[in-house]
Amino acid sequence: MAETLLEIVLKNLATLVQGEFAAFFGIREKAEELTLTLELIKAVLDDAEEKQWSNRPLKVWLQQLKHAMYVMDDILDQLSTQSSQPGCFSSLNPKNMIHRRELGKKLNKMIGRLDRIAQRRSNFDLRPVVRKRSSELQTSSTIAVPQVYGRDEDKKRVVDFLLSSSQSSESLSVYAIVGLGGLGKTTLVQMVYNDQQVGNNFDLKIWVCVSEDFTRETILRSILKAMEVDKSDFMNLEEMEKKVKVLLQSKRYLLVLDDVWKRSQEMELGLTQDKWDKLRSVLSCGSKGSSILVSTRDEDVATIMGACQAHHLDRLSDDACWSLFKLRAFGADKEERAELVAIGKKIVKKCGGSPLAALALGAVMHSRSTKKEWLEVQKSELWSLPDENDIMPVLRLSYSCLTPTLKQCFAFCAVFPKDTEIDKQELIYLWMANGFISSRPNLEVEEVGNMVWKELYQKSLFQDVKSDDFSGKIYFKMHDLVHDLAQSISEHEYICLEEQNLNDSSRNPHHIVFHGIDKEQFKKRAFEKAESLRTLYQLDSDPFPFNSRLVPTNHSLRVLCIYPTKIPSFGSLSCLRYLELRDLDIKSLPASICNLHRLEILKLIQLPYLSRLPKHLTRMQNLRHLVIDPCYSLSEMCPDIKKLCELRTLSKYIVKCKKGHSLKELRHLNLGGKLIIEGLGNIGSISEDEHANLKGKQDLRELTLSWSKSGDKTKLRVGAEEVLEALQPHSTLELLTIEYYEGLDWPTWMGNNNLVSLRLVYCGKCKRLPPVGKLPNLKKLVVQSGMKDVQYIQKDESYDGGEAMPFPALEELYLSYLPNVERLMERETKHMLSKIALNCNCHAFQVLSTLLFGIVAMSK
Repeated sequence: MAETLLEIVLKNLATLVQGEFAAFFGIREKAEELTLTLELIKAVLDDAEEKQWSNRPLKVWLQQLKHAMYVMDDILDQLSTQSSQPGCFSSLNPKNMIHRRELGKKLNKMIGRLDRIAQRRSNFDLRPVVRKRSSELQTSSTIAVPQVYGRDEDKKRVVDFLLSSSQSSESLSVYAIVGLGGLGKTTLVQMVYNDQQVGNNFDLKIWVCVSEDFTRETILRSILKAMEVDKSDFMNLEEMEKKVKVLLQSKRYLLVLDDVWKRSQEMELGLTQDKWDKLRSVLSCGSKGSSILVSTRDEDVATIMGACQAHHLDRLSDDACWSLFKLRAFGADKEERAELVAIGKKIVKKCGGSPLAALALGAVMHSRSTKKEWLEVQKSELWSLPDENDIMPVLRLSYSCLTPTLKQCFAFCAVFPKDTEIDKQELIYLWMANGFISSRPNLEVEEVGNMVWKELYQKSLFQDVKSDDFSGKIYFKMHDLVHDLAQSISEHEYICLEEQNLNDSSRNPHHIVFHGIDKEQFKKRAFEKAESLRTLYQLDSDPFPFNSRLVPTNHSLRVLCIYPTKIPSFGSLSCLRYLELRDLDIKSLPASICNLHRLEILKLIQLPYLSRLPKHLTRMQNLRHLVIDPCYSLSEMCPDIKKLCELRTLSKYIVKCKKGHSLKELRHLNLGGKLIIEGLGNIGSISEDEHANLKGKQDLRELTLSWSKSGDKTKLRVGAEEVLEALQPHSTLELLTIEYYEGLDWPTWMGNNNLVSLRLVYCGKCKRLPPVGKLPNLKKLVVQSGMKDVQYIQKDESYDGGEAMPFPALEELYLSYLPNVERLMERETKHMLSKIALNCNCHAFQVLSTLLFGIVAMSK
C-alpha cells in the first residue's frame, strides 16, 4: 500500500526537479538524490509488505514511510498549486514570498526525514522481488454471482422448522444459525428467506442486518424502514414501538436478525438479556407461527434469545470448497490442466471449509497460469502465520497478490463502519479525490475506478451488490472478516468515529469518517494529531455544529464532506479535490470557493435557498463533477460553463436569455449520468438549441427537459415542439422526464429508444400521449398532467393481432389528473389486456384492470 503513495511522490518529484522551484531554492540536487533513494525503497516494498505480518518493527517502518509520504505529497501538491499560477515566482508580494520560503524549508526538512527512513531499511533483510499480480483492468461487462455448494441439507432443516415445528407454537419462535465467520451463515439465511415455500407461508417478511449495534432503537427503526414507513427517522422509541406493534398485529411474520453479536468489552452495543427481553415484548404481537431467524457467531446469543433450536453450521467439505474454488480459478475460459488441479486441491485444503476463503483463493489463482505460480501460493509463508481462524491467512494472501493501486483502494474501505452499504460511485469519487486512481491512455479516471471496483468484487473482497434500475445506483458491502483485514492493513491510518469508539487512540490518522455523534462527543484531538489529514467525511445527514476551528486549515485536506450549520472558510484548503455542502440556509456561495483550483468534485445538496452559482466558478479548471440536487431556488448558473472542459457530470443546467447561458454551452461537454435542463422556453433560436448535441452524449443515463423557469413568454421564442424535436438524446438514454411542456404534439424520436422510465409532468396542451407502447424496455410510465383531451393511454393501432403486445415490459403505471381517460388502448380486447397485465406487478395489474372496465376514478 505504501507503493502507491511512493509512486505519487516520485511522479511529483520528477516534476519538481524539472521546474523553477528546485532551482530557485537550490534543492534540485537533493531532490534528485531523494528520487534515487525512493527508487531503491520501491524495489524492496513487495518483500516488506509480505514480511510485515510477522515482523512488527518492519510494520512500524512501513507506517513511518507512509506518514512521511503523505506529508511530502502535501508539500509537492502545494508547490504545484502555487507554480501553476501566472507569474508565481516573479511576484514580489511579501505574503507569497514568505509562503514560498516556508514551503522550501518544509521540503528540505522532509528530504532529510525521508533520507533517514530510507537508511533504516538496511535493518531488515529486504530483497528486490518481482511478483506477478493480476491486472485491475479486466474488462468483463458482467459480474458472475457464484453458486452455492454444500448447503442443501442445511437449508432443508431450517425450512422444515419454519414450515412445521414453528407453526404449532403459540409464542414467538426463534431459530438460530451459529457458525464461524466466513462459513456462509448470511448466504444460508438468504436462501431460506427467498425460498418460495417460506414466502407463501408468511404474511410478512422483514430483513434486518444487526451487526455490532444491538439496540431497540436501531432494530425497530430498521424494521420500519424495511416496511417502508415514512418519517421513521423522526420517531422516538415509544412511537416506534407502537407503530411496529400495529404493523405486526395478527400477522404471521418472519423476521431475520442477521449477524447478531453479544455485548462484550469490545462490543459495548452488543446483545444483552435485558435488551432482548424488552425487544421481544414488542415483537410478540404477531399471529401463531411468527418466527425469528437469527445468524450469529456466538452460541450465547442463541441462549439469550431463547432459541427453540440452534443449527450449528459446519465447515464445507473439501469437494464443495473445490467446486467454489474452480468456479473462480478456471471459470469458463481457462483449461483445467491436471497439474494445476492437483496443486489446487492441496491449496483448497487450506481453506478451512470456508466458502469465503475458497472464492478468494480461486480469484487469486485465476490470473496465474503456470505450475510455478501455483506452487508459489501453495508454499507461501503466509500460511504459517499464527491466527485465530483459518480464513485470515487466505484473505492476506489474496491481498498480497493485488497491484499497489488495488491494495490502496481496498484498504481505504476500512474507513467505513462494518455492514455499511457503500455507494459504488461515491467510493470511486473518494478514490479519485485522494489520488489513488488516475486516468490512463484511452481511459478516463472514472473508467479506471470502475475497473478497480470490479476487480475487487471479483476477488470476493466486496459482496452483497444491489442495483437500482431507476436511480442507477449500485451499493455493496464487505464481509466482516474482509473488513477486519482492511483495518489490520491500515491500522490507525483510517478511523471511523462512532458513539462506541470516541476514545479512539489513533496517533496520526489520515482519513476520518464520523457519524452518530454530536459536538460534545466529538474529540477535537483527532484533528490536532493529524499531521496530514486527507479525508474528513460525515456519513449521516444530521447537521453538525462545525465552525472554523474544527475544520483543519493545514492545506492537506483532499475530501471535505460535512453538514455544518454555517458555511466554513475555504481560504486555506488549496489542495481540496472533493467538497460536499448540504442543508445550508444560504442564498449564495462565498466567492472564495472559486479559488479551489484543484477541486474535481463539487456537490451542492439540499440548499433550498441557493439562488445562483458564483460568477467565476469556471476558474475551477479541474472540476469533473458538479452535482446540484435539488436546490429548487437555483435560477442562474455561472456564465460560460463550456470553459469547464473537464466536466463529466452537470446534474442541472438553466437556460437564460443572456450571453454565456444558452444551450450552446453544453455542445462540447462530454457529460454523463444525470442532466436536468430547465428554462427551455428561453431559447432564442433553433441554431443555439441544436448546438447542445444531446444526441452525441452517449454516457447520459437520465435526462429531464423542463420548460419551468422560463422568462417573459410574451417575447418571441422558438416553439416548444421545435425545441423538443431538436433535443433528441442518444439511444442509450434510460430515464426521461418532460416537464411543463408547452407543445401540442410529441417529437418523432420518442417512439424509438431504449427508455426504462418515462415521466410526463404537466404537459397539459398535448391531446395524446407519445407512441411508447412498443418500447421493449419500458418498465415505468408516469403521467401527471392536466391533459383533458386524453382518452387513451396508447392510441397506436399498429399491433399485429394477438402476437404483438403493447407495453411488453411495463411494471409500474402511475396516472393522475387525466379526467377523461377511458382505457389503455383505443382498440383493445379483454384478451389483450389480460396478456398485458401478466407482464406487470400487482399495482399495475390493478390499474390496468380498472381501465379495462372503464372505471376512471383512479385517473381523476
